[in-house]
Amino acid sequence: MTELLDWVEKQAQENIRFHIQTSEHLTKESNTTLTLLLAGIGGAVAYLTKLFDTQAELWLVAAVGTFGFQLIVLAAILIWYCLRTDVMWPPTSEPQCLFRPYFAVDQLREVELENIQTRINQVVQRNYRVATWLDRVRFGAVAAPIVSAAAAVLCTVLARAC
Repeated sequence: MTELLDWVEKQAQENIRFHIQTSEHLTKESNTTLTLLLAGIGGAVAYLTKLFDTQAELWLVAAVGTFGFQLIVLAAILIWYCLRTDVMWPPTSEPQCLFRPYFAVDQLREVELENIQTRINQVVQRNYRVATWLDRVRFGAVAAPIVSAAAAVLCTVLARAC
């Protein structure tokens, strides 16, 4: 039984470390995406300011404003679902939880394996949420020019109707 426990513990530790490493990678990717969104927001605000100064066409102001607004919303979503401070589960339990001299070591190891599985499930669930929202934000960023063009067309149509 001890040999089986040794092997399973080793596999469990490798598994949770992999998921924690994936979590760190997703955080880095989210930070990179946020940096790009913030650069786009800054560019949109600068361009919008210039358009107001030059009294540009309304459709162009609407397009750039929509683009900037969409990037702001995407950045907020990214921060809320991907970068917000969250609970992080350690790969092992604390010594005060493990040190139980009145139990057999094999019993403690079996219980700890169940605890590791719970932590693995929690990290996997968090990674799935972050990865899903990161993908959504990225697709939203790719769609931003299309939404801006639609806003420009809508603005033009409404201006002609009035």
